[in-house]
Amino acid sequence: MRGFSEIARIERDNFSDPWDEKSLEDSFEHDYNHLLMEKRDGRVVGYVIYSDVQGDAELLRIAVDKRYRRKGIAARLMQSMLDELTEAGAERVSLEVRAHNISAVALYKKFGFADIFVRKNYYHNPEDDALIFQKIISV
Repeated sequence: MRGFSEIARIERDNFSDPWDEKSLEDSFEHDYNHLLMEKRDGRVVGYVIYSDVQGDAELLRIAVDKRYRRKGIAARLMQSMLDELTEAGAERVSLEVRAHNISAVALYKKFGFADIFVRKNYYHNPEDDALIFQKIISV
C-alpha cells in the first residue's frame, strides 16, 4: 500500500521512535487495528492508528505532516476515531504521550481525555515521562 510509505515518512518527521514501513504493514495483520488517514492532492498528510479489542481501545499513533499542521487535521482525525469507536460500542480509549508534548496534551484534553497516570522516565531520546490519558466513551 502506497500509504504506508507516506505514513512512515510522517513517522520519521514526528517521532524519535518511528514505526518503519514494515512495522506499519505488520500492525494491520490484526483486525483490531484501524487506520484513518487524511489526504490532500492524493497524498497522506495525517493519520491516526488505533486498536479496539472488545470495547477497550487505544490510540497508538497520531501525526500530521509538518507542512499541514495547525489546519485542524489532528482534530478531525481524533473526532473520526471517536465517532468510529462510539459506533462500535467501545467503552473507553486510552493513550500515552510524552509529558513535554504540549500540543498533543492540549489536543487530548480538548477531546475530554483525563490524565490518569504518569510513567516516570518512560521515554528516551530525549528522556521524558509518559502521561497516560483515558476517555470513557460509553458505560
